[in-house]
Amino acid sequence: MDRGVMDVVINALQYKKNSSGIGIMLRELFGAYSGLARRRCRIVLPADGPDFPAGPGAEVVRVPWSHGQGLGRMFFQTFQLGRRYCKDAVLLATDSKAPLILPPNCILIPLVTDLAVYRLKEAYQLSRVVWWRLQYRYVCRCADRFLAVSEFTKREMVDILHIPPEKIAVVPCACSSEMRPVADPAALVGLRKKYRLPERFVLFVGNFNPRKNLERLIRAFDRAKGEGLIHHLVIAGEQGWKFDRAAALRGIRHSRDIHFTGYVPDGDMPALYSAAELFAFPTLYEGFGIPVLEAQACGTPVLTSNGSSLPEVGGEGAVYVDPYDTEGICAGMRHVLDNPEIAQQLVQKGLANVQRFSWQASAERLDEMIETIIDRRRR
Repeated sequence: MDRGVMDVVINALQYKKNSSGIGIMLRELFGAYSGLARRRCRIVLPADGPDFPAGPGAEVVRVPWSHGQGLGRMFFQTFQLGRRYCKDAVLLATDSKAPLILPPNCILIPLVTDLAVYRLKEAYQLSRVVWWRLQYRYVCRCADRFLAVSEFTKREMVDILHIPPEKIAVVPCACSSEMRPVADPAALVGLRKKYRLPERFVLFVGNFNPRKNLERLIRAFDRAKGEGLIHHLVIAGEQGWKFDRAAALRGIRHSRDIHFTGYVPDGDMPALYSAAELFAFPTLYEGFGIPVLEAQACGTPVLTSNGSSLPEVGGEGAVYVDPYDTEGICAGMRHVLDNPEIAQQLVQKGLANVQRFSWQASAERLDEMIETIIDRRRR
């Protein structure tokens, strides 16, 4: 295992257009890593994946299946990826997305984002839960080192997968350097016109799967409106599995003040966050929670959940609520929106908190860890 010949292969088959969450992590973390890695990187993408910010020495490989061709993409990942690309290589894979067949000289390093398929299995199709759990069992046998996106996820890996903590290193997520406050009145007016937004609003950003807790957020907002709140609620993101908009709005008295924008491209996100008077993110389970940092970086007060990774990520720059308590979510929203001094304190603390996280720093940490793991294996 000569240091000069081992490549690093990055399984980025989950990278797709309109990426959120794991797609952002693939682009930002692995893109930054490929630009500073001490080894040649090979980035494996789906046929229709958007441009990837690969470093100048990296090789981009596109497989003949699109992201939407799930079975073909899964077959390639399971049976062909290892044989074709992973000989004399380190394979960086997200969560359980690793080949079943790996060359004996391949070093598998899974980067685990969360273990929601164990904690919130009702949020997923049963077939996916079964498949992903089987994959995790396989990965735990094949990998001798693991990465986690947060200390919370590391604890989950120890508790659920029984991985010794000394085998897990934490490589935190961050937010894009493009996320910053937008104060230009013309830009904010243009944003409101483009998405037909009200003047004053509370913002949620994310896909609409059950983990995101949208129904409770909507009920909490409706309660706050009944108590005199003048703001609207703006929900930005793509439709998720199991979310029924009509059912979520049934019985809501102020449904006309709730706006669904659909997916918002990256270029519009700083202005969207900046235009909001509160970012509400009371989700049930997050391995990290990048939107919390994005809102803080744009100077927006944050309300989020008091569980999973979110207190670790939000630091002192957020108000924390029980995500299962609709009344508590409502009270938290009112606490910030009715008290400008508290909102301003959250803005300042949030801007300071964001400085704790950096994709570049995490990429440098990842590079150091990979070199250490290779040196240990070689010895």
